[in-house]
Amino acid sequence: MQNIKKLVAIGRISAVIGIAALAGCSSTDSKDGRSAGRAKDDKSITEAVEKKLKADTMYKFESVSVNTFDGVVQLNGFVDNQAQARRAEELARGVPGVSQVVNGMLMKPGSTPTGQPSGERLAPPASTTNPDPSAQNL
Repeated sequence: MQNIKKLVAIGRISAVIGIAALAGCSSTDSKDGRSAGRAKDDKSITEAVEKKLKADTMYKFESVSVNTFDGVVQLNGFVDNQAQARRAEELARGVPGVSQVVNGMLMKPGSTPTGQPSGERLAPPASTTNPDPSAQNL
């Protein structure tokens, strides 16, 4: 009878230890599915890209943010022109561990890419007169 009690006690202890070991060895972060190592690598990549952008002598990338997930770098923010956007992408691609760069940067409002007019008039010129007097009160 004592042998059975000992076996049951050992079984329970083994089960508790096994469950605790499995729970403690979670290989993924429950927030986004990345392993702790992958999350750390992504953080290092983000920091390296940010450092390269800030150290660039040609442009100041103050309005560009960097996010990394599973080696894919996403660049967001505003730039003055297409050349600046391409330069940021080029710098990001040069960081070890980057598998892909997603360029989500936009041109700053009011900036014209490569000095060429867009051809789109957003508002009528200030000197335009309106023949309808009732429309002048708008």
